[in-house]
Amino acid sequence: MEQDADNSLDLWKSELERAWLKIPKPFRNDRTVHRTLQCKLYGLVCKSGMKSVADYMPPRIADRPVDIIALNEGNEIIYALCLDTLITLAAVKSLGSFAAQNKIIFTTGMLEKKVKESTFFLNEEIKHVHLKPFEQ
Repeated sequence: MEQDADNSLDLWKSELERAWLKIPKPFRNDRTVHRTLQCKLYGLVCKSGMKSVADYMPPRIADRPVDIIALNEGNEIIYALCLDTLITLAAVKSLGSFAAQNKIIFTTGMLEKKVKESTFFLNEEIKHVHLKPFEQ
C-alpha cells in the first residue's frame, strides 16, 4: 500500500507541475494556480478510481478546508490533500483533525528557502511534496 501511495504521489506531482506550466504567464497568481491545481488533483483522484470530494471541512475546524479527500468504496479516507504556497499551521490542523491513510500537503512557493522553513509545522503523519515546474 505504501508503494502505491508513493507511485501516486510521483504521478500527481508531475501532472500538477504540467498543469501549472500550462497556465499562461499573465494569468498566474496564487489564487489561480491554487484553484487550477485543485481541479487537476480532483480529476486525478477520480481517474484513479476513488471518489473525490473538494473543499472538505473537517468537524470542529473552521480555519481551512482540506482541498481534496479521496475515498474508497467503503467511504474511508485514503488521501487527504492540501495545496498551499507554504506549509501552514491551519492546513496541518485541518489534516490532523481526522483519520486518513495518507495526508499530503503540496506546496507551490517559489522561494524554496521559505518552503523549507515552513516544514517546521509538519508532523510525522503528514507528507510534503514541493511542486517546482520551472526547474525542469
